[in-house]
Amino acid sequence: MREQLGLNGAWQFRIDRKDEGEREGWYAKSLTETRTVEVPHIWQREEEYVHYCGTAWYEKEFEAFALSPGQKAILGFGAVDFQARVWLNGEFVGEHEGGFTPFEFDVSAQMRPEGVNRLTVRVFDPQDNAEIPIGKQGSWYTRISGIWQEVLLERRPGCFIRQVHVIPDIDGGLARTRVMLSGDLPQGAELSFEAAGHLHPKPLVTESRADVDSGEVQHDIPVPGAQLWSPQEPHLYDLKVQLRDAKGAVLDTFETYFGMRTIEFADGQLLLNGQPLFVRGALDQAFYPDTIYTAPSDEWIRMEIQRAKDMGFNLLRKHIKVEIPRYLYWADRMGMLIWAEPPNVVKWSEQSRRRFSDELRAMIDRDFNHPSILMWSLYNEEWGLEWDLANDKAKQEHVIAMYRDIKSMDPTRLICDNSGWIHVKTDINDYHRYFVLPEQSEEWKSDLDDYMAGHPEQNYVQGYAPQGEPIIISEFGVWGLPSVEKLLAFYGGEPSWFANLGDDTHREDFKKPLTAYENFEKYQLQRIFGNLENLSMYSQRRMYRAVKSLIEEMRKRPQINGYVVTEFTDIEWETNGWMDYTRNLKWGMEHAADFNGGLVVMADGVKRNLWSGESQSWDILISNHDQRSLSGEVRWEIPGTGLSGSIPLDEGNRTFAALEGAISFEAPQVAGAGFYEMKLLIILDQQVAAANAEELTISPRGAAEDVLVCAYGMESEFGSRLADSGMRLTEELHLAEAVVTSVLDERVLEYYRHGGHVVFLAEDGDQLAEKGQFTFRELVRGESWDRTSSFNYVDPEYFTGVPLHHEMGWEMEGLYPDYIVPFSNYNKLGGTIGRVVYMFGNEGITETSKIVSGYFQGWIGQAGGSLLEQKSAQGRLILTTWKLKQHYGIHPIATQVLQALILKCRKL
Repeated sequence: MREQLGLNGAWQFRIDRKDEGEREGWYAKSLTETRTVEVPHIWQREEEYVHYCGTAWYEKEFEAFALSPGQKAILGFGAVDFQARVWLNGEFVGEHEGGFTPFEFDVSAQMRPEGVNRLTVRVFDPQDNAEIPIGKQGSWYTRISGIWQEVLLERRPGCFIRQVHVIPDIDGGLARTRVMLSGDLPQGAELSFEAAGHLHPKPLVTESRADVDSGEVQHDIPVPGAQLWSPQEPHLYDLKVQLRDAKGAVLDTFETYFGMRTIEFADGQLLLNGQPLFVRGALDQAFYPDTIYTAPSDEWIRMEIQRAKDMGFNLLRKHIKVEIPRYLYWADRMGMLIWAEPPNVVKWSEQSRRRFSDELRAMIDRDFNHPSILMWSLYNEEWGLEWDLANDKAKQEHVIAMYRDIKSMDPTRLICDNSGWIHVKTDINDYHRYFVLPEQSEEWKSDLDDYMAGHPEQNYVQGYAPQGEPIIISEFGVWGLPSVEKLLAFYGGEPSWFANLGDDTHREDFKKPLTAYENFEKYQLQRIFGNLENLSMYSQRRMYRAVKSLIEEMRKRPQINGYVVTEFTDIEWETNGWMDYTRNLKWGMEHAADFNGGLVVMADGVKRNLWSGESQSWDILISNHDQRSLSGEVRWEIPGTGLSGSIPLDEGNRTFAALEGAISFEAPQVAGAGFYEMKLLIILDQQVAAANAEELTISPRGAAEDVLVCAYGMESEFGSRLADSGMRLTEELHLAEAVVTSVLDERVLEYYRHGGHVVFLAEDGDQLAEKGQFTFRELVRGESWDRTSSFNYVDPEYFTGVPLHHEMGWEMEGLYPDYIVPFSNYNKLGGTIGRVVYMFGNEGITETSKIVSGYFQGWIGQAGGSLLEQKSAQGRLILTTWKLKQHYGIHPIATQVLQALILKCRKL
């Protein structure tokens, strides 16, 4: 029978910077100049080795068990990153490369059954990692090296069960098993099978036997009245497989578990156990603040999964990392779907392809029986294909061959060939599309309608076409800065990754937390926010608003079968997690299920900024992923206005329902402009089944103050709107109390120098022919990962009585700037081949101007201003790139903002 001896715990450890240990025979005797470490061990957890790549040695002494004749001693490693060479008692036993999956050696000949054994492992993790499966460790985040998963010694019989795979057949009520044996087969051997409910060995669900006539045995086990596995009811079966000799004596026992479930698709719809499945997922890179690449405990794993479910998620996409077995176990137990993905290589070469394929196949072999895993990715965004899949026939054929190979190995799951980017042979048509809302609201809707849902064929290599594969937006998201105080408290100071431990391709200023310390006061953020903690809170509010809106637009389109937000948690410098790195929920995320749960109610056709007296008619849309019976009512209310209503609901169990024109009202008269909320409820069985809210502003119409204004160089329509609002116009600069212009020519500048007051409407940026000393940076208009880290802010106290959030929200819809005055150096793509053009900012402006409104990315990098105030001896110049020209007199907030700016600039 099997017996295990755990070899985790205290080991001796030594760095070998010159890689001289093997040459000098360190394995032949006890290591010297060592320190004691706890295995599993990642040497980058130690500050002095956080940047170290190369060779290190591990050694452990232990007393082993005795072996009976014919028995074997098998030494197993859960994972060692990257290459392991192993000696036992000075004798070489084998080597393995691949940093994520298990391997084992037969050490029967080298092991001493009595006395002390000395196990020595040389680990090599090269700095040049382009041809090894590595994922994001070392490229984006902290590197991982060492014996980072468990080590054990196991006694086994001469012939033993190496692996058991289970293929559920729910239509036939069968569990189809494939048993792989190792060693010389005894004559007359047979296998016995016993299945029972997980952790409930009695009563047995089924038992059966099969003859053994080869090293692989396929046998069908009846599962009468099978309970299916699903996120709602994650039922598991334990399976005990025993190898018996001709007399029935047990030679070996192998235990595993499985779930009865199917996953397939038809006509663009995922089907789990034959029922519609809509994916509500989060990208999970599974990094941890202290242990880096392994979850600290089972309690931590359960906490994570439960929080994911509480936020409405039903899937975690384990991003380019082979997840540890314990996490997958709890995903199976708790009903969390998993999208698994192998770690990528970078370089396209024969060696890298072999290594990548080996690691992928080893992952599937290890994790085959986990019912939570619904799909395998092959590649992510062509990483390892050198970003040329669309044009390289050899790479296309390679991906197709790999798809077919993996489908043959595992027919029970879906396969995504190239997650997020162009496809050739896939079961999922997925997209990675990064937009930021509210700023890019119209662009996001257009991308959904005109590209992803409207023309899915555009996401396939020319010559290939979609065949009804489900559409999933498997990456999107927005940043929200974490509490720095909480991070410092957790670590007891600044962690090493504050300086960014990724490679040179990911070290821009906005990806370094230390940048925030450098720029917070320099860019006058202390005047607006007070401290970094307040800024972080507003950043998280902005993130909540953005991801809520992004998700709701997808859920308004039932032809989109699901989404995976980037991401579940922050990882070091990357702060787009719904939880921070230490797993604190970010602002508002305790309510995330309101827009991310199985049942969501939404308003559509919403006009966010209203004048008193405006009539509105909005639709109600219901996304019903869980197919609940929609028999009840929808209630709506705008608290503080007296407006409310109720609509009967009788839509059966449809997954999507639209109630056109269900909300009608006239915006009430209000004393002053302010923020309001439209609250929505679905009532089923006299209980609140879903709740949501939409942000609004309501403003009273009123005449502007009597100011004599020169609309210098402006279109006549703009001047007419100024006059209609109550202002007086003059064409003479020297007579004007204030000048409003988009032309900063010498006449205007001379007026300003001599005490004039100017509002410079610079929303057209570098398109302006006359812009004085100012230069502008155009923000990316379309899809952009970098821009999702951005933050538009304003000092609301500058605008008394105007409803503006510090973090700029829906009150700015249609007004967000396309240009900023750059403080930081930046680059942009130029020319038809997208060559990088390096551009310059001007930090001096932060010393000569009052920054009222601005923009930055990530950790306060890539910064600029969108509303600046400068002064001459007696005059004042206010520059803004907010879109006020076309919206004055129409948009309530634009109107009030421009009037406020004119009043600030009038001659007193």
